[in-house]
Amino acid sequence: MFFSNWSFHTIRNKMTIRLQVALVTAVTCIAAVGVAAAGAAMVAKSSAEENANQQLQALARNMADRLDQHMFERYREIQNIANLGPLQAVWRNDATATRKILEQLQESLPEYAWLGFATPDGIVHAATKGMLEGVSVAQRPWFVGGLTRATVEDVHDAKLLDKLLRTSPDEAPFRFVDVAMPVFDSNRVLAGVLGAHMSWTWADDVRQTVLISQNKKSAADLWVSAGDGSLLIGPTDRKLDASLLAQSAETDGVLFTDKSGEAPMLAAMVATRGQGDYPGLGWRVVARMPVSVIYAPANTLVLQILLIGGIVAAVASAVAWALAGSITNPLKALADSLDLIGRQINVTSVERQHGSMDILKLSAAVRSLLRRVGSAESVKMSDAVTIDALQREVEDQKKEVEQKILRYGADLHALQLLADTDGLTGLLNRRAFLPFAEDAWSYYKRYDRPFSILMFDIDHFKRINDTFGHAAGDDVIRTMGEIISSGIRTTDKVARFGGEEFVVLLRETDETAALMMANRLREQIARTVVTAAGHRISFTTSVGCALGSSSARDLEDVIHLADTALYAAKTGGRNRVVMDGATAEGRRAA
Repeated sequence: MFFSNWSFHTIRNKMTIRLQVALVTAVTCIAAVGVAAAGAAMVAKSSAEENANQQLQALARNMADRLDQHMFERYREIQNIANLGPLQAVWRNDATATRKILEQLQESLPEYAWLGFATPDGIVHAATKGMLEGVSVAQRPWFVGGLTRATVEDVHDAKLLDKLLRTSPDEAPFRFVDVAMPVFDSNRVLAGVLGAHMSWTWADDVRQTVLISQNKKSAADLWVSAGDGSLLIGPTDRKLDASLLAQSAETDGVLFTDKSGEAPMLAAMVATRGQGDYPGLGWRVVARMPVSVIYAPANTLVLQILLIGGIVAAVASAVAWALAGSITNPLKALADSLDLIGRQINVTSVERQHGSMDILKLSAAVRSLLRRVGSAESVKMSDAVTIDALQREVEDQKKEVEQKILRYGADLHALQLLADTDGLTGLLNRRAFLPFAEDAWSYYKRYDRPFSILMFDIDHFKRINDTFGHAAGDDVIRTMGEIISSGIRTTDKVARFGGEEFVVLLRETDETAALMMANRLREQIARTVVTAAGHRISFTTSVGCALGSSSARDLEDVIHLADTALYAAKTGGRNRVVMDGATAEGRRAA
């Protein structure tokens, strides 16, 4: 931060006010243009995206309606032929006449790749160009469905007709959409099934027709998928998301962004709805357009705004440069006049400058300052003596303040001792003890340096208070604190946690050493007799031990384990040391 401020001030000190004004004007203009461009970009992109969504939905719906319309017309054509009264006698007897009618229909609508009539046993009786005549189609889905109802089968690869229809081995395999109708004779007895195989190429022709109406610059594209999401028109290795298919079935259109390709595309999906008697096949039409094409007008607008803004900033900077010159010339003249003072003997003041209220005020202040400086040069020697006296007085006051600071430091140290020390025993209290224990815990976690926590509690202390009085109880607590503090090492810490409870921190101590220390102190306490109010009082203590363990989450867990062990010592008969089983076992395993 200091370096950046220093660099900023250094650069400013090397620039004239005139240049700074011009730069500030340019930066302000550029910032304003940038904000305006960003706002315009957001509005333009939002508008472009909304327009594109509407266009894509309309495009997809147009394609879907055309598919439905085309399928409906073919559906009705086959239905009408199947129901023609004059043909009722022909279906059973005259294959030639039936073939002729079917071939005439095929000539008028080339997308019928194959038209045929099969008898109820599944044998093709008549077909265009005689293809498959005499062949059984009893297992084909269109025939099975057509025996009982009007049937439409979704796009599928040709099974029996592929080799018959292909003109060369390099030609793409045929794919059909099937329409089948049951045919009845004059007695309403089933005569057979009329089937039509339409080449799927007609759908691509519809797609091309729809796209021709679009602006070529939009780079829009159309996909068509089956009900399961597999693409019928589009990349064959893709499959549409099931959730999008479900949404498109419930609403009139679904908008989404497709990022699976090389460039992100905005897309709209609509479902075909069927028409009239034609129930529809659940096709989905997806209209797609590159995001880059959608946002291109908005990006062009932003570039134009930035270009115009750059020109405006340049012009504004030039104007600011010219105007700043008239503002800063009086300052330059004032600086030049001040530079002559002391260089030329006869120059003792500066001319009054004009140009603005601030410059007039600055000029007057400089002239007044020069007059006061001239008066100050005539000060007598006695004034210097007065200054020395003032300096001595300041030094004396400085020493007095330093002495007060030392006294305050001593008072603060005393207050700190009072805050950290137990008033009865002079030992550390819990607040002062915990930082030492936390330090031992940190060393254990970082360097695996062992430590132990001992928790002491005077046995039957309430009985001592009730029998001999609270003053005697205080003497017992003080005596126990003295025994523990004198019996531990200088690196260990002891604290009174409250009442008759003491806690000891043993650093660099394993299980064996902790137990030895605890038992030694326990035995010494048991041998001690306290004389209070004319009575000789003997007392014992119970001790709980816990080791720093990897199973402990923090220091509080170790203290809690020691407290648990202390409880076990109390309930196990008192005047004994108990090591927490969990930590001991954990240390031995480690």
